[in-house]
This record gives sequence, C-alpha cells and structure tokens, in this order.
Amino acid sequence: MNSIKEKSLGISIWLFSLTIMTFLIIIIGGLTRLTESGLSMVDWRPLMGIFPPFTEESWKILFQNYQKTPEYQIVNKNMSINDFKFIFWWEWFHRFFARCIGIVFIFPFIYFAFKKKISARLFLTLLLVFIFGIFQAIVGWWMVKSGLSDNPYVSSYRLAFHLTNALIIFSILFWATLNSYFSKIPNDQLNNSIFIFFNLGIFFLFITIISGAFMAGTHAGNSFNTFPFMNGKLIPEGYYINEYKFLNIFENTIAINFNHRWLASFTFLYIFIINLYLFIISKNNNIKFALMLVIIFISVQFLLGILTLIYNVPILLASMHQTNSVILLASMLYSYFCFKYKN
Repeated sequence: MNSIKEKSLGISIWLFSLTIMTFLIIIIGGLTRLTESGLSMVDWRPLMGIFPPFTEESWKILFQNYQKTPEYQIVNKNMSINDFKFIFWWEWFHRFFARCIGIVFIFPFIYFAFKKKISARLFLTLLLVFIFGIFQAIVGWWMVKSGLSDNPYVSSYRLAFHLTNALIIFSILFWATLNSYFSKIPNDQLNNSIFIFFNLGIFFLFITIISGAFMAGTHAGNSFNTFPFMNGKLIPEGYYINEYKFLNIFENTIAINFNHRWLASFTFLYIFIINLYLFIISKNNNIKFALMLVIIFISVQFLLGILTLIYNVPILLASMHQTNSVILLASMLYSYFCFKYKN
C-alpha cells in the first residue's frame, strides 16, 4: 500500500468516518424495515424530531397518532403500547443517526473549507454528496408517507429509490476516501476490457441490490422458499399477469422473486469468474488481495441469498445479506481503484 498523504490525513479520517456512518445507516434502515418499524413515527420534524418522548403522556399521544394509521388499523390493531415503543425506537434511532451523519458532515466541512484544505474537485464532490443527502431525507419521508394514507405498506418503488440514493452516497464517499487516503498515480497500462468489466460488474450489482429492495418492499421473499426451483418449476406459473404487463417485474411477487434470484445468480457468476481469472493472471499483490476480497464477498452473498430464501427471510439472515451486499460493492470499487491507480 502507498503511504498516507499526511497533509490530508484529517480529511481522510473524516471521509472514512462518513463512509462508515453511511454504511451503518443503510444497515439500520434495513433493520427498521425488517422489524416493520418504519411507519411508527407519523410526522417529520427535522429539528424537534431529534428529541424522543420523555413522559408516559408523550408516549400515549404518539401511540394515539399511530392508531390512526392504516398499519395499526389493518395490521397491528392488537398492538400494545409496549409493542409500539419497540418499533418506535427503531425508527427514531434511524432518523437520529441520519441527523448525526449530517452533523459529522457539515461542521468538519466548514472547518476544512475555512482552512482551505479541500481541493476544488473534492469540494464539488462533497457538494454533490450534500445535495444527495438532503434529497435522501426528503425521499425518506416521501417513502414513509406512502404507508400513512390508505395502504399499510410503504411503496416498494419509493423504498428502492431510497436505497439506491443511499448506495450512491456511499459509493461517492468511499471513492473519495480512497482518493484522499492513497496517492493517485494513474495506471497507463489499464486494459480497456478491465475498465468495461468493472463498470458492468458494478452496474449488475446495483441492479441486483435494487431488485432486492423490491423483494423486501413486496415481501416476495416470503414465498417460494426453495432454490433453484419455484414450486418445482424453473419458470413458475403466474410469472406474467396480463393486467400488469411491463409492471410485472415491479409488482408481481412471483416475477420479482424469480428475477431477483436469477439476476443475482448471473451477477454472481459474472463477477466471480472474471475476478478469479484476473486473480490468477495478476502479479500485483495489492490487486490480488483486492480481487480475493471480491471473490470471498460475492460467494458469501450468493450463499446468504439462498439461505435467506430457504429459511423464509429471518431478520438475522436478511440483514446479513443486505450488509454483505454493501461490503461487496465496496470491495468492487476498491478493486477497480487498485487497477486504475498504481499502489
């Protein structure tokens, strides 16, 4: 590995901290969804919402507001106030941690900008992250609102949008961290085929993760708990419903389940085989290490996906599956970075 650029050590630590926090908020968000806690807070107060209820009277008011929602009236009408507190704390912590990320972003940004330690390129990158961050907060509330009117479930479209935006923020921050931490000497011998492979691999990985969001949003993973067949068939009945037409891939749970498992299988084979080939032919130890990480994480991801399906989406396995998907994305970005720059 190259030596750290001492003049940017503070910025590197800051960017790394933001990257880790973004990774954690994705996991926390996934657990909030898995525990079905996301609709427990029925309003959005960007400033005052940081304070949780302190008295029993406050809890009663919050619970009464929740009792007016479709989720309570249709799904959780037998829920006690203690059960409500459990889901409330998950959602509250999710929002609280998101606010913490905003604080960790803004104040060091102002400090480093005042000290003129942020390059013009990094400034534009961070400005983009800031815009995506504001957008993420708005999209998060927009997603929650979809489950507070008539339907007791959040829109799977908005859920997928929310996750996609989070992954984009994570990827930008992780790449910025690598740029800040390591010296960048462009690799003039970078093969164009490798460039195409990594871009396609990251694209397929993104699409696979997003299709997983539709699995979660429609609870499609709770059906057909066998692999590779679905009801004993490779292509199950009901894959295409005439009324849905093109929307089958987004709203038909049978199609969503089928598409996700085979898109994931294709992504696994594509990334695994090419990374293994590059690992075999590469002579650079840093690159070999990065490629081995990808091989390990893509294998674990595929196995976790199968186990999550077979065991009917238990919270632990589902969360591990989502967590590993983000780690896998990071390993792909790191491998590409190692190829792009001489380290």
